[in-house]
Amino acid sequence: MDFIDEIKEFLDVQKKENGEETANTYRSKIYAFYEFVSLELREADVTYICFLNVMDKDKLLQSVEYYVKAGNLKSRAAVDIYFSVLGNFYKFLSNKYGKTNDYFQDSIKKEEFKEAFERKIKELRLRDSDTQEPIGREMAKKVLEECNKIIDGIDSEKILRKEKGVYSNYISSLIVKLVLLYGLKNEAIRKLKIKDYNDQLNDLIINNCRVHLPDGLAMQMKKYKEVRKKFLEKYEIESERLFFDDYDVDKEIDNTKMFLVLKKVMGNMQAGGVAKYAIIQLLREGIPAYIISNFTNYKEDVLDYCQEQVDAERGLSLLSEKSRILDSALRKNDLYDNM
Repeated sequence: MDFIDEIKEFLDVQKKENGEETANTYRSKIYAFYEFVSLELREADVTYICFLNVMDKDKLLQSVEYYVKAGNLKSRAAVDIYFSVLGNFYKFLSNKYGKTNDYFQDSIKKEEFKEAFERKIKELRLRDSDTQEPIGREMAKKVLEECNKIIDGIDSEKILRKEKGVYSNYISSLIVKLVLLYGLKNEAIRKLKIKDYNDQLNDLIINNCRVHLPDGLAMQMKKYKEVRKKFLEKYEIESERLFFDDYDVDKEIDNTKMFLVLKKVMGNMQAGGVAKYAIIQLLREGIPAYIISNFTNYKEDVLDYCQEQVDAERGLSLLSEKSRILDSALRKNDLYDNM
């Protein structure tokens, strides 16, 4: 069996045991390792299995550095996953062949490698991992379903009577849908005014960008505007905010009320992971990072992190793949044929 076949078998096992999403996450990491080892094998007269088994701590750390530089990574999140992928790959080899590399079998060696890995992270000056990882597609669908269930089942009379939790769940569901679609940061939501929403054109102005609402959300926002108007009239109050606190319209709506619905579905109220899901979709469509940043209020560190996720998904790790893409682009140079 060739080394590349070993890699493919490992990914097949991951897909079977942990699902396609995990296999996709692993793919770019393990291919980067494959590429590093393949380059090293050019200078070594040994089989790939022998090389994998005798790789010392320094050589393993060189593979980490290779992965970071190959992907131009700036945060440690993807590198932490790379570390885990290496461990799982060597576990796969151990299950298949028995004895393998001591740095993944011997408890003392494992700890030694972990400490060396942490030093390498500091040496490479990678930013700490963001605690709020982007949610996946399946979780996004669950969040959306819960939001729609709450919004479409709303009893406006309960809101007008200020029944506990009804209004909070209602606006939380609307806000989370905006975050899930547009990737907005909390401050971008708090800045929204009622005048920014046009129920005739079904659009919303966010940070001076006019964006259209999907049909379902457009209908829900029309209903919300009616409920909002009745509430303000009943209690004889005014508010310029698109979303306000039902007990204090002058107060900025807090994070708990904005993201209450997430607690039920995700077990936490970490809206950053929801926003990152949306930002990743925007990056996949080729929207420049500076436009996304201005629109969402998220800054460079988050955009860089999300771009790393997109690059990892594309999995352009193999040198042959890079060479093909680069060569194809160079051939399109308007001076190419005149060279």
